[in-house]
This record gives sequence, structure tokens and C-alpha cells, in this order.
Amino acid sequence: MLRASHYKPWRRSDHGERLDSNNGLLLSANLDALFDAGLITFDDAGGMLVSSSLSEEEQREIGLTARLRHAPNPRLCGYLAYHRERVFLGLR
Repeated sequence: MLRASHYKPWRRSDHGERLDSNNGLLLSANLDALFDAGLITFDDAGGMLVSSSLSEEEQREIGLTARLRHAPNPRLCGYLAYHRERVFLGLR
């Protein structure tokens, strides 16, 4: 039920980044699909950011209220920034 997700996509990562445990997180299958599509991401405090591409009704229907369980460390924050800048589809 959980999938390994990468902040910096595998295809865009070098060998070291692919093996870096800070470039990965476990998400449920539905959140992984949203994350890979750039419809959700996380801020540097672990809070979820949702793309404006999803209506408020859609967000409620799929229950988007999650946070990361652990506050991101500085190295992880670098990967989070990459995801927000290059994968995430943006906020309203």
C-alpha cells in the first residue's frame, strides 16, 4: 500500500542522488500518484502544499490533509525545493 517516492525524480537524478535516503519518502499509492504528477508537494516544515489544479471539492473528496511525520532535515529540504520548483504545478 506504500510506494517509494523521490523528491527529485529518478530519471533526473545522478547516481548519488538516486541512492541518497534524503531523496525518498514513503507515500500511500494515491498520494504518490499526486506527488509524481506535481499536484502535491511539501514545504520545509513538512506541511502539504496542493496545486491550484485541484479544486477545493476534489481536495475534500480525496482527503488531502496530510503532513510529513518528521520535520525535514536540511539535506531533505534541498530535495523539497527541487520538487517545488521543477515538479509542483503551483498554488493559487
